Amino acid sequence: MSNGSDILKSLEPMFEKAEKEGLWFYCSYQDLWFKPQELKEKQSNGRFIWGSDNWELRHPFEKIIEINKLIKNLEKSKQRFL
Repeated sequence: MSNGSDILKSLEPMFEKAEKEGLWFYCSYQDLWFKPQELKEKQSNGRFIWGSDNWELRHPFEKIIEINKLIKNLEKSKQRFL
């Protein structure tokens, strides 16, 4: 089993790509989104040190689109309720 430093080293190419392309880290298991710098900060405090198989690089607008759909559906629900 890899130790934390091995895991962090294995994530370096993902961090490089994320920073270069404006992508964020996403974990589908818990629906977590992190900017690269935010994840680095959390990892420096011993949190979210998970291997690359736990992370996907995604554009943050994907989450914005999802939130907008949720807002629209909630507005429809609200109008039906009123």
